[in-house]
Amino acid sequence: MKTSKKVVGPQISKLLEMPVTARLVLGECKMEIDEILRLGQGSMLVLETQVEDNMKLYINDEEIAKAKSVTVGDKLGAQIIEISSTEKRLKDLTDLE
Repeated sequence: MKTSKKVVGPQISKLLEMPVTARLVLGECKMEIDEILRLGQGSMLVLETQVEDNMKLYINDEEIAKAKSVTVGDKLGAQIIEISSTEKRLKDLTDLE
């Protein structure tokens, strides 16, 4: 049985190599400017997130997935539990229709 391989055009090839910014957001909080100016080493930020809440994965400022925190050895990681479709991710990242 033959397996067919999709040929990727040069434009798509360049697109797949394009660097993007990924952010995994644990939580958010609102602060007044005077609170920000008082921040220093050892300051604590209380997030509006509950411990069991999911983190959000953003690529170029577009939310594409939700994840839960996990430990991988002695490192913190994230396991994706919900992700947008490949088509939606491509559209969001490239603004193509």
